[in-house]
Formats: sequence, structure tokens, C-alpha cells
Amino acid sequence: MVSACACWDLRHSTASVADGSLIGMNTTLTTKPTTIQRFFDELGLRGNDPLLHHVTGTIEWNIKDAGRWWVRMNQGAVHVSQSPQSADCVASCDAATFTGIIGGKENLMAAALRGVVHCSGNVGLGLSFQRLLS
Repeated sequence: MVSACACWDLRHSTASVADGSLIGMNTTLTTKPTTIQRFFDELGLRGNDPLLHHVTGTIEWNIKDAGRWWVRMNQGAVHVSQSPQSADCVASCDAATFTGIIGGKENLMAAALRGVVHCSGNVGLGLSFQRLLS
């Protein structure tokens, strides 16, 4: 059940379902996409990561029921976007799995070996994403 406050927020918001901006709204309906969106927002603010000084390429993350993000790494500089672009690696999983990965309850490589994270293209680049989680 949605609280009256959450209903008011939804009725009086300029956000729309079509552009996906309702995902990040602060309502009583806390969801995994909110956690995932926050992770990518914070990742984009990190700037330069010394653990990735030798890594260059773009990973496209397709997270079921949450959205798509492109993480571009260029010799340590990390940029995050939701605008489609060419990717060297495409990784996909469901929201619960990704939330476990970013929360430290799930290992990216182990999830890939079990087949719950699917990766194509430059798999090594995809696995270097694990370094962003520490």
C-alpha cells in the first residue's frame, strides 16, 4: 500500500514514467532500482581511480527492471552515462544480483561463472569493474 504522502509526491511531481525519473523519487516505495541508480550516480562522481590506471574501455550494464548504464574508463578516469554509446563489453543481470554485487554480498566473477551475470565482448574489461567496488 502506498502512503498518502507518496501519492501526493507522485501527483505533484514533474517526473514522468516515460523518462524513468520516477525511479529516483524519494517515496515510501524503496526499491532496488533506487539503490542501483544511487550507486551509478556516486560512481560517476568519483573521478579518477588509481586501481584502473591501465584500463581503457566502456562497459554497458543492462540491469533487468532497473535500467542501462555505460561506464567509461580511461586510464583511471571513470565516467557514467545513461546515454547509449558504443561498448567494448556488455554485462547484464537482474536487479537483485547487481544489488548483491555492489553491496559486497556477491562476487562479480563468481556470479558470472554461475551464469547469473552474462557478459559479452571484452570480458576482461567487464571483470575490471570489480575493482570499482572496493
